[in-house]
Amino acid sequence: MRLKLLVLFMLSVLIPTALLAYFGLRAVRSEKKIVEDSIQARYSAMVNVVEGEVKRAIADMPADLVGNTRYLESVLLGEAAIFKDEVKILNRNGRDISGPARSFTADAGKKEKEEPLLLHPIKGLPYTIAVYERHPLLTAKLKERKKALLLYIALIGFSAFTILCGGFFTLGALFQEWRRAELKSEFVSHLSHDLRRPLTSIRMFSEMLRDNRLPSEDKKQHYYKIITEESERLTHLANNILDFSRIERGRKKYSFHNEDISRIAQDTVNHFREHIMGENRRLEFNLDKDIPAIKIDGDAISQALMNLLTNADKFSPPDKEIAVNLRKRKREVVIEVIDHGIGINRGEQKRVFNKFYRASQKGIAETEGSGLGLTLVKYIANAHKGRVEVESEEGKGSKFSLILPV
Repeated sequence: MRLKLLVLFMLSVLIPTALLAYFGLRAVRSEKKIVEDSIQARYSAMVNVVEGEVKRAIADMPADLVGNTRYLESVLLGEAAIFKDEVKILNRNGRDISGPARSFTADAGKKEKEEPLLLHPIKGLPYTIAVYERHPLLTAKLKERKKALLLYIALIGFSAFTILCGGFFTLGALFQEWRRAELKSEFVSHLSHDLRRPLTSIRMFSEMLRDNRLPSEDKKQHYYKIITEESERLTHLANNILDFSRIERGRKKYSFHNEDISRIAQDTVNHFREHIMGENRRLEFNLDKDIPAIKIDGDAISQALMNLLTNADKFSPPDKEIAVNLRKRKREVVIEVIDHGIGINRGEQKRVFNKFYRASQKGIAETEGSGLGLTLVKYIANAHKGRVEVESEEGKGSKFSLILPV
């Protein structure tokens, strides 16, 4: 799917934009060069005309006047006069032989030195032809055209950049939507598995109890317990899904009251121990003295703790201990759930709270689950103006801390 999106992006956006930018810039630069060459050609033509006339005049000059500097300069000035003030002759010192250093008046008498647009030494003579712009209409238009072409180049570059940015943004959005669709598909698959297993157990043991096919009363009580545990799992799963749906639609409401969080934590741990936890598991509950009553939604906190316990139970070997600690800090109450299971690698610790997310490491992806438990824990923590933190080391276990303000 990703490869298809990349190919589609390249064919529909990247390649056409690159071609548009390349040929557009090439055409504009070509026209810009034509304009620049036109300006330069005009100046060069003026120089060539003057130089040609000077050479003819010198060739026709009487022999006795060849070494006469004043006469030579008058010939040079006469030929330069073809273009009036546009062409001047400079001596080897760069001074205009027709008079003092050139200047023009601008802005209410302010003197500014005028620079020639083109300098061309006359071959065989210590003089230089200097071209000035005295009738700037054509040149001004050419320069305006040059500026317009520079603007076109900038607009083409900006357009190409905008199209590429929009294309990359669209591609990113497509990838995100694709990933969401993939996660939802995985969620439905895992949810189907999570529903099928307890329902199968409930149906099988219910039929055995109905048909009275049990050899002893102890076995019957054992099957009753399994049915109760699987029913608890289904109830817990259904509550998670319903709460997540309400949160997504913005319809989840919490009822905050001053509650004894020690009692809530103890009741939740006892319920988990009796109805969900495996028989070989050891669950330890520790709490500090003088834990104050705090303003919370008791059902939501119980659900968050149950989700943390369920995760610890899923991702820990059945003989490993789980510990729940209720701690008091300066202005916070902290519920810690510690397991000694497979842990979470550092790169995925922040993402485990994303909806539908399941870590990719071995032992997690294969384990049943909806991918909503930790997401709901984070929502509940935020609703209480608290936070949830995780400390984990792969292969050694995890510690999740639900931190609530006092």
